[in-house]
Amino acid sequence: MRSLLALSAVAALALASPAAAQAPPPPQTVELTPTDPGSAVVSELLVIARPPGPALWLVEKGGAKLYVLGSAPPLPHQLKWDSPRLNRAMDQASLVLVPPEASVGPLQVTKFFLTGGAGLRQPMFGKRLEERLPPDLRARFVNLREQAQRTAVPYKDWKPGVAGFILMSDFRQAAGISEAKPVSTVERMAKAKGVKVKAMSQYRLGPILGVVGKLSESDQLACLNDALSEIEYDAGHATTIGTDWANGDLASVRARYSASAAQRCLLRAPGGAALLDQQIAQSASALNEALARPGVTIAVVDLAFLLPANGVLDRLRAAGATVTSPAD
Repeated sequence: MRSLLALSAVAALALASPAAAQAPPPPQTVELTPTDPGSAVVSELLVIARPPGPALWLVEKGGAKLYVLGSAPPLPHQLKWDSPRLNRAMDQASLVLVPPEASVGPLQVTKFFLTGGAGLRQPMFGKRLEERLPPDLRARFVNLREQAQRTAVPYKDWKPGVAGFILMSDFRQAAGISEAKPVSTVERMAKAKGVKVKAMSQYRLGPILGVVGKLSESDQLACLNDALSEIEYDAGHATTIGTDWANGDLASVRARYSASAAQRCLLRAPGGAALLDQQIAQSASALNEALARPGVTIAVVDLAFLLPANGVLDRLRAAGATVTSPAD
């Protein structure tokens, strides 16, 4: 069961983490918004200081307002941040939307184990993971799992790519880097103010595991290499990217927010791109539904879903919404 939960976390990384390697999108136009509770518009001055706190977008349609907090997980567990604009919006909000969550039921758990881990485990009588890895990957894998204070046992029966992502989750836990931030913080803020919290959608874990289980051996090794590179990146940049995110330094976050190994792995498999696009579409649909009713809603959306061409913001604009973007 622990393994299935770990794989559920991996799937969440793939569906709510930076998109496959792309050039950063061009800076969005910054508009003045006199009705925004966090605005700082003075007469006809065109220079607006960046408000304190993480980057926040305002989306308006009809009489509805949607405040979108762009997230950049993982973040340091002990990261302290505050956003007066978000606090004021929370006072007015009736709903907080958080990223899609995995649906893992008893039938999925049973099927997962009856089918030998959905094709993600090594053959029963094959070599153990570290015995099968090329020397360079083996050395990096062993070094990082030792830094995470783990033995070889939890990973020995998994295929290389899967083992890499389980190690990623273990390493982040040991290093005090939270994959749940900033969503867990926003959920606590909402509950303290009595605001309803709801996931934008649910996704079934089975199709994602099935797609990854069909990867070739070479693709599995490529996924492992990407996972190890992301762990090494986390180890060197988690503090700086967390501070930049908390300060709303969007330009620095964009420059450092590396492409997700989980998404690159998923895109290597047939049907992977369609699964990712489906999640972006479902997130945009949930936000459009929120804009169809009057009042204020807050949403937490990963920056990689939010900013790319045909991402969530583009789809909201295409549906007739007005988007006010924060300054870089």
